[in-house]
Amino acid sequence: MEIGVQKQTDEEKQAQPAQFNKLDDSGDKKQTGYCAFLTVEYYTPYFNVTETDVISRIKATFLPFKPDFINQTKENPDLWGPIWINATLIFMITAIANLRQVDSEKENQSFDVGYVPQATALLYIIAFGTPVILAIVMKILGVDLSFFQTICLYGYSMSTLLPITILCYFQNELFLWLIITYGVGNSILFLIFNLKEELDKLQIQKKYIIIGIVITMQLSLYLFYKLVFFSYVSEGKAESTSVTKDTKVPGN
Repeated sequence: MEIGVQKQTDEEKQAQPAQFNKLDDSGDKKQTGYCAFLTVEYYTPYFNVTETDVISRIKATFLPFKPDFINQTKENPDLWGPIWINATLIFMITAIANLRQVDSEKENQSFDVGYVPQATALLYIIAFGTPVILAIVMKILGVDLSFFQTICLYGYSMSTLLPITILCYFQNELFLWLIITYGVGNSILFLIFNLKEELDKLQIQKKYIIIGIVITMQLSLYLFYKLVFFSYVSEGKAESTSVTKDTKVPGN
């Protein structure tokens, strides 16, 4: 499966500048210079992964009780995975939501591109905004996890939504809530188990503050996901039924 990840040999990786392959004391890759974060070169090291790396990291998100992810990415956190996962989700949401609409409205089969900007705004704000907030809170409370490591961890946790989005094609509310519940549980466990080593170093009160934030943000994400993208079908049916009743010939 080709997902556009740059394939690099060991020689090519070794040929890169030293600051692109090493982490500083905070866990971020070194890049010197004033306003370095405004340059493309600043972010280049965070795309230094292979297709095998990305696939391996995605697989790790489905094994929440085996917290290998944080160890896999500790020396090489990446932004490619979170960006690619969310781009794929945007495409899948648009496709599945439109397929559901076509199936429920046989007479009005049109493709709605409105899901693209809506999904893009929601997913990328959540995928990158939420870990920023989480990273700030964890830094304040004393968790030794870098900003980019937090984005990498949270971004990959959203890969659980990939199979869930496909399964959302089936228009059964009970089934949809069951898979959403699975997604919430899997993502929460994945995040907490991978943060466990750092959380165990904190006082119990601080530990539960972070766990509470993780649970709250995951519940919010999955509820938004279900209610924003996959609840319109039942509403559409209700509106369609109402219109049908209103247009009936009196006396029939």
